[in-house]
Amino acid sequence: MMRAIPQTAIAALLAACLLAACGHTPTQAELTAVDAMIQHTDSMSAEMDRADTDALRHMEALFEAERPALDKRFADTLNPREAEVLGNYHRAMAERLPGLLAQLAGERVELDSAGHRLRDLRHDMQQGLMGRAQRTSALDAEKRWNTTLRQQLDSINARTHALVRDRKAWRAAIDSLLRP
Repeated sequence: MMRAIPQTAIAALLAACLLAACGHTPTQAELTAVDAMIQHTDSMSAEMDRADTDALRHMEALFEAERPALDKRFADTLNPREAEVLGNYHRAMAERLPGLLAQLAGERVELDSAGHRLRDLRHDMQQGLMGRAQRTSALDAEKRWNTTLRQQLDSINARTHALVRDRKAWRAAIDSLLRP
């Protein structure tokens, strides 16, 4: 025996479905926020592409080639000024430069990952796969992560400029010590 479904039950079910669907539709402000973060992440990636990592790799190769002569000269010197210059240059090239190159590589991976996540977030939002609370939470997390990436990139840029500046300052003294 079949029973008729009351009209009010059908109307309530339809209203509930429509209300649930409305909660999954992203607002234009949410989509604009994701687009802005995608653009910001792409901008940071482009900034990294413009960074002269080839110059840093060249500095690394030159240091490795001159390292035996630096080590020998450092062991043979009795002059405190020479020892200071050799030690500072050696520390910069043996410690700071590899750390900077590793940080650049890590930042590249993090930026690429953030770009993929943001594009996936936009897709999921457009497809209505996320509720309002999920969208808000995801947007907040991505905003924080985008800010962190910017701070990290600024730090890398400052460290790169400082290393290049220090190398230039010590380069003439190092050349005169290695090729008297």
